[in-house]
Amino acid sequence: MAKIAVISTTAGYPWGGSEYLWAAMVEQALLEGHEVLVSVNELAVTHSSVIKLQEQGAKIFSNTRSFSLVSRILYKLIQKNPLLKKFLNNSQFKPIFDSNPDVICLSEGHIYSAVFDQDLIKLFQNHSIPYLVVTHLNEECYKLEENIRKTAKKLFSKAKYHVFVSHKNVKIAERQLAQSLPNALVLQNPVNLVNLNIVSWLQQSTIFFASVARLDAAYKGQDILFEILSSPVWQQRNWQLNLYGSGPDQSYLEALAEYYGIAHRVKFFGHVNDIRSIWSNNHILLLPSREEGGPPISLVETMLCGRPVVATDVGAVTEWIEDELTGFIAEAPTLNLFAAAMNRAWQSQNNWEKMGVKAHEIATAKLDHSPGCSLLKLVLDASTKHL
Repeated sequence: MAKIAVISTTAGYPWGGSEYLWAAMVEQALLEGHEVLVSVNELAVTHSSVIKLQEQGAKIFSNTRSFSLVSRILYKLIQKNPLLKKFLNNSQFKPIFDSNPDVICLSEGHIYSAVFDQDLIKLFQNHSIPYLVVTHLNEECYKLEENIRKTAKKLFSKAKYHVFVSHKNVKIAERQLAQSLPNALVLQNPVNLVNLNIVSWLQQSTIFFASVARLDAAYKGQDILFEILSSPVWQQRNWQLNLYGSGPDQSYLEALAEYYGIAHRVKFFGHVNDIRSIWSNNHILLLPSREEGGPPISLVETMLCGRPVVATDVGAVTEWIEDELTGFIAEAPTLNLFAAAMNRAWQSQNNWEKMGVKAHEIATAKLDHSPGCSLLKLVLDASTKHL
């Protein structure tokens, strides 16, 4: 059996779409009898998904740094004084490396999040532990400083595998790094569905829109959606918007709905585990994301439940959705383009049920039913034990 370590670089919030793939891999590894160490931020330590893994046998470490003034001063002193660094190494990732795992799975919510952590990079440089990298979000317009680009190239090239969740993000990364990534491959995120049958179509004259996403407008674009729905043409239409998800912008979005005069038609339901219940009560998914890593998990789940999607062309959206066949695509995450896509969708309401059936057919054919197993195979192949 192998000793597997997972390092998640996600910070600032406890859980997100980027965490489900490594968590599914860990769960499968524990079932197979492997030893697993997991390093997550302090907010994630008490998250139900992490507690579940701990109960199943994973050893959990917190990797959160303090950003207090004292901590920042101490960190700068340590970086400048090798003697201090020897005795006051403050890297929260060091216990993982000291455990001498057979392999490390580095999971990055953002492709370059590890590169900006000098301590983590030096730990990889100073140890010969094999590793693979799993990256999610990347940004089309991201420009790397030369030193960061060089560090990223070294980190990624020495990885046994570099896992992405969309082919598009592989190409973006190669453009940003100005080099090919021969160790790159694409895996899917797991979905939160057991029953993959189509959910019966909702027979309602009112159109129920669903937004299933973290309440984080900078990434998920709910602010764009609210402004569109506040326009005179949409005020005259018969619709309700249901938001499913939690996040840092709930108060802001509630205030924004009031500001735009649509609060009476916008409902916040929080995080909902039962995905099929969402689609028993809604007709179509609205996904005005400004950035995504792969296809949003909610998009794939929507398709599997037999519903069409209005989405922006970010991440792997167009690897799953075909315009006017299974949904409606805005070519870029702007207000005008998403408004145009929503208008096209509204004019095609009579086709939505048929589009949902086609979406289900395509998603079912494309779906990896065990992405955690797929990742575990790569992890074990990268391991020093080659199990």
